[in-house]
Amino acid sequence: MEPISAGFTLVGLIIFVVTVVSIAQNPNHGAVGKFVWILVAFFLSLLGSILWLIFGRGRVTRARR
Repeated sequence: MEPISAGFTLVGLIIFVVTVVSIAQNPNHGAVGKFVWILVAFFLSLLGSILWLIFGRGRVTRARR
């Protein structure tokens, strides 16, 4: 494996892990919804992660100070 492709593989893996953690911690979806989003992120790779960021996270509430 070439060093450049290994770097892209590592970056893709990191993005996938961050996406799965984000999905698991999101309170806006139930277990089935989270499972479906993880499947989307897995099978669509980078596109699935982008879709999660755009459509899946739902409304993000900010903490009041």
